[in-house]
Amino acid sequence: MPDRVVWSHEVTNIPLPPLVKGLPILGSSFELAADSPKFFLNQYHEVGSIFRVRALDRQFTVIAGTEANQFVNQVGTEFLSGKDFWQDFVKELGVDELLVSLDGDRHQQQRRFLKSGYSRNAIIHAFPETIQLIQSLTADLRSGQRLQVLPFFQKIICEQLGMLLADCSPGEYCADLVSFLQTALNVLVVRQSPSFLLWMPSYKHAKRRVLELARIAIAKRRSSDVKRERPNLIDDLIADSKTLHPMFSEAELIAAAVGPYLAGIDTVANTCSFMLYALLKSPEVMAKVMQEVDLLFRDGIPSAEQLRGMSALHGTAMETLRMYPVAAAIQRYAIADFAFQGYRVEAGTHVIIATTLPHFLPQFFPNPNSFDIDRFHPPRSEHKQNGAFAPFGAGAHLCLGNGLAEVQIMLTMATLLHQLEFSLESPNYTIQPTNNPTFSPGNKFYLCVQGRNSYDKNRVE
Repeated sequence: MPDRVVWSHEVTNIPLPPLVKGLPILGSSFELAADSPKFFLNQYHEVGSIFRVRALDRQFTVIAGTEANQFVNQVGTEFLSGKDFWQDFVKELGVDELLVSLDGDRHQQQRRFLKSGYSRNAIIHAFPETIQLIQSLTADLRSGQRLQVLPFFQKIICEQLGMLLADCSPGEYCADLVSFLQTALNVLVVRQSPSFLLWMPSYKHAKRRVLELARIAIAKRRSSDVKRERPNLIDDLIADSKTLHPMFSEAELIAAAVGPYLAGIDTVANTCSFMLYALLKSPEVMAKVMQEVDLLFRDGIPSAEQLRGMSALHGTAMETLRMYPVAAAIQRYAIADFAFQGYRVEAGTHVIIATTLPHFLPQFFPNPNSFDIDRFHPPRSEHKQNGAFAPFGAGAHLCLGNGLAEVQIMLTMATLLHQLEFSLESPNYTIQPTNNPTFSPGNKFYLCVQGRNSYDKNRVE
């Protein structure tokens, strides 16, 4: 495949992309619902890097491959907008616009403001507190206990982000955050669930509780006299509200304060779940990681520099992000006509950019179905090929907290693996991922847990 991006403003006498064959009326609905990344990959091999897909009364254009990621990274804002996809979601938070629904200068302005709060520094300087929190959340685990993996990680990650970014534990609100996010995304963003779910009492209750938690976090910080040496995200938001011309209205402040709690429920929690599964299915990799992890904690609380030096742990996290990408694609609308790879995309077209499709192309990642943690280190460094590795999206809306997420995944997994021993219920168990709405191990993934370091045979010390 060529390394350059093939695109143009000129669309005269250029045909529309080929339409993928599908069933009458239904189109490709079944294939998309079952496994959209696999469907996109198959069509890429059969049709090419751009094609149209029909599903019931909807039609969209898919662009894929490294060329698509380079296109989005270089000129995406000129031709694509995500505003219409996120407008209804942000309205559920009581505002007309939020970072995810913004484009252009307003988006860049908010992004610059929020960047510090979502940076990896939010956790780099709080390793002791983060590790202590993980230990307290696992203190009631019993050796031999059957553990539902995804909710386990959702609780841990949500509590971490509440502590690090908002200075307020979500506690019993965690379940409401999960319920709100999954329902709102499924109905309003990916539109794979019926709209009546938004009127269900359970959803309304969860939505009310989510906004209540944000107000509690804001009120708690406003009433505090403690001035931190390193302000976190909630500090930045409160400071902005006190300026003569604040960037955020009070309603937008509340919506922005929800962000830390929602940030990792899908992304980081799912990735940690997949990472643990991948390790348990790869004993040789697990042995390398365990050797590093025990060395990491040998002298007590590790430093950020020590964590960065854990090559097997880092490689495992990166390979998990490659093989089990939580956000397999991004959706946009074309705001101007353009040509891509010799085909026309018209303004108003629903465009899906299959950002993680290159993860499974052997020309970039040899033996792509093999879990290989050495891909990401010299001399191979396969992820550094232009447009080949995009687990956190692409373009102007690249995940703001990707650096934080990477450190959070590594520190969380290192702490848990140092203190607990996990095992599959059956050595032959194969995970059955779902789209709900992001790529997830689902709630049917269970493990057995035993104590290791700092644990007796019954419980955490």
